[in-house]
Amino acid sequence: MEPVLELLSAVKIAQRELDRRFNRLLRPLGVTAVQAEALLIIADEQPVSIAALGARMAAERGHPSRLADRLAAAGWVRRTPAPDDGRQTDLTLTLEGQEIVRRIVVVRQPFLDWAGRTFAEAGLDDALPAIRRILDLVRSLPEPD
Repeated sequence: MEPVLELLSAVKIAQRELDRRFNRLLRPLGVTAVQAEALLIIADEQPVSIAALGARMAAERGHPSRLADRLAAAGWVRRTPAPDDGRQTDLTLTLEGQEIVRRIVVVRQPFLDWAGRTFAEAGLDDALPAIRRILDLVRSLPEPD
């Protein structure tokens, strides 16, 4: 396999494995890893538009809107028209959403602490800047015709 494709594949597989583990970790809370990621983004940036949420999550078109629908149906998110653009929908956490975010943070912290120590012990504590550079380079590649 070409080294570039092998690297990209390894990153993709690592992300899938991490999602699998986070899904297992979050299952008792009744939330998926994708939902937790969205809730944490909303908590950090609220109000956040559905489009901005999708961009932060690198989601496929249409997925952020369906995700927002599921979060609202669960009672975790409130959807409101943006005050400056009626076509845009802003998302904010409800009280129930704030509570689930608090529980997500508590449940995931031991795993993140362990992963941080393990990465540092393996000499990977400086991997994030390299991954960010790879992302920038991939984004700078010309689009195929």
